[in-house]
Amino acid sequence: MTKDYSSLRTSTGINKPGEILFAEGTLENGLKVILSQDSSIPSVAINLCYHVGSKDEQPGMRGYAHLFEHLMFEGSMNLEPGEYDSLSIEAGCENNAYTTEDKTNYYLLAPSHQLEFGLWLESDRMLGFAVTEESLEVQKGVVIEEKKQVFDNRPYGSVNLEFPPRLFRNNGYSWDTIGDTGDIEKANLGDIKKFYEKYYTPGNAVLSIAGDIDIESTFKLVEKYFSSINRGDEIPPRKFDDYPILHEEIVQIKDNVQLPGIFLGYKIPEENSKEYYAFDILTDILSSGDSSRIYNSLVYDKQMVSDTGCWVEGREFAGLFYFYAILMPGIKLEEVQEEFDRILGDFSLNGPAERELEKVKNRIETKSIYRMQTNLAKADMLAHYKTFYNDAGLVNSTIDRYMEVNAADIMQAAAKYLNRNNRVVLNYIPG
Repeated sequence: MTKDYSSLRTSTGINKPGEILFAEGTLENGLKVILSQDSSIPSVAINLCYHVGSKDEQPGMRGYAHLFEHLMFEGSMNLEPGEYDSLSIEAGCENNAYTTEDKTNYYLLAPSHQLEFGLWLESDRMLGFAVTEESLEVQKGVVIEEKKQVFDNRPYGSVNLEFPPRLFRNNGYSWDTIGDTGDIEKANLGDIKKFYEKYYTPGNAVLSIAGDIDIESTFKLVEKYFSSINRGDEIPPRKFDDYPILHEEIVQIKDNVQLPGIFLGYKIPEENSKEYYAFDILTDILSSGDSSRIYNSLVYDKQMVSDTGCWVEGREFAGLFYFYAILMPGIKLEEVQEEFDRILGDFSLNGPAERELEKVKNRIETKSIYRMQTNLAKADMLAHYKTFYNDAGLVNSTIDRYMEVNAADIMQAAAKYLNRNNRVVLNYIPG
């Protein structure tokens, strides 16, 4: 394994408050490894990030990445279905996983003396395809039921299904991570195995471990359990073709809801871009806290909505800015949209007050420091930045990107991207 201790050497003794120290290396089979030592508590977080999400699926296979998130707990080369959970619980561990448009992430929280056991568990899942027909059918049913509960039978639940095909028309972002029920129902072992063998390989993964570990001995344990796994075929660089939105699209949706709701989606630049950080700050200015602009106007002053907010979503090749509002009885959707547009227009012209910007930056800095106090957050972020930018050090420098954003940056980004011709409007009507 090639190893790099430079980040540990250069930071020791002079690191900034909250800075995460780490060492990294790469196995001959392509598995990238990042280790961060913190002996404050006797536990470790083992995190495996596979560079595959719903955007990597092909038509006819929509939902495979999320389905595999479930299947990876259904047995491995040396474990029967259910044994991963039962053995990890017996060892005092916790485990879970999540899937996004760009990645599938698995983690195991373990007492530090169970580190080797945890590495064996994770390596066994990467060792080879072990899904059975019975497990596939069970998890297909679980995923389909999840879709019904989260999307189909929840008020405004279909928002995440309605936005993607309208915001992205010709790429893998044009469907939600949950996938298509028809594609999931038709999934067979042959197709599932091809998907696993293409993406669930050392060359397409980052293993990060944070917590009460010894760096050198942990590298050796990783080599012991992962170095013999076949690298897998090289995945070609991902291409992303997209068409811009040329005009506003307004969609009326009748739903089983008590009150009308309005949802706006704008396309913005991708995660880690200068504009992305500007928009993340903007959403805090607009909707975080009782003194934010949207709450002041729509909730308190005009009493037009009962709930409202906005947020950004960063992805590998694109970003999104969302706004939503649930209306008070007797209020019209057009009135709320006009007021939100007025707030945005005023911001684009006059920008944030100095105190607004300072307060939001302070909040972001505090949140960032607190978040990185846990081993799981450290492992998750180290793997994330290594996977998408080949730079785990971004875990320490991203906060500087936020601090560099000024009022002009936010105004320019808002004026360029938050306009009618770059958005989709979903109007939910009781019916």
